[in-house]
Amino acid sequence: MNASHREYIYRINRVIDYIDNHLTEDLTVAELASVANFSPYHFHRIFSAFVGEPLYAFIKRLKVEKAASMLINFPEKPVNEIAWDCGYKSDSVFCRTFKEHFGMNTADFRKCKTDEIRKIRQSLSKNGKPGATGDGYVCSVETIKNISQMKNIRIQQQPALQLVYTRHTGAFDQIGKAYGKLMQWAGPRGLIHPGVKTVTIYHDDPTVTEIEKLRQSACITVDREVKTEGEFGNISLPEGKYVVGSFEIGPEGFTDAWNQVCLWLAESGYQPADGQPYELYHNNHEEHPEKKFIVDICIPVKPM
Repeated sequence: MNASHREYIYRINRVIDYIDNHLTEDLTVAELASVANFSPYHFHRIFSAFVGEPLYAFIKRLKVEKAASMLINFPEKPVNEIAWDCGYKSDSVFCRTFKEHFGMNTADFRKCKTDEIRKIRQSLSKNGKPGATGDGYVCSVETIKNISQMKNIRIQQQPALQLVYTRHTGAFDQIGKAYGKLMQWAGPRGLIHPGVKTVTIYHDDPTVTEIEKLRQSACITVDREVKTEGEFGNISLPEGKYVVGSFEIGPEGFTDAWNQVCLWLAESGYQPADGQPYELYHNNHEEHPEKKFIVDICIPVKPM
């Protein structure tokens, strides 16, 4: 990758970060082209070439998928409020867009998803059979007993994190390649030291986003803004209240760990809040005698 290619990727990543942070606004080509420092005439074509989706199709998909996730996570919230919270000024436009994307209306979608969640939770409470929670970032559980009594899961205030990232799009279990690139880049710049931690940020909800389009950021913690380039950028997570589950698990244990946190949350009096869930790793699993991850799973929350 030459210097020019790296600069293009860096600018497109900057635009994607901007879109994520201003998704409810009426974003224009001129505004986003300015963020990328490209002319509006060329920007749309450049974005499509690098992202694989036209600009407005990308924004439209993120907005409708955010709305779908809210329909699942906030079952009592009126549809028109969700539409407004996701930047739709017209209920009819939102409903038409939703049906075009998911092939069903919002009421049928919400009922379908909530029925799935209810059946699975009933199954878990009776006999602990595996299933999908539908309101988290993974989808199977072994036997979970006394979820609300688990001592490794709690509500707490998490500090702000300043991070350097590279983005991964696709299946969760392939993010190791992104971390490999990040470490190769960060090492010569003196960013890898005993105090550094790694963080995976999840930008999309897999209950509504196709797996090949799921976005994650592979990150390392830093104590200052770092001069970045190409695939690598700066990102921050705000201080806030989170449900935090602490685990020591192998690669096969992440599915059950995420579901334990989501099921515990359902009994807690809290619900997911706007914000990005993440995993905070406290060790290098390759140095663990059993190759296990010591990890906190963190989901932003607010009272019911």
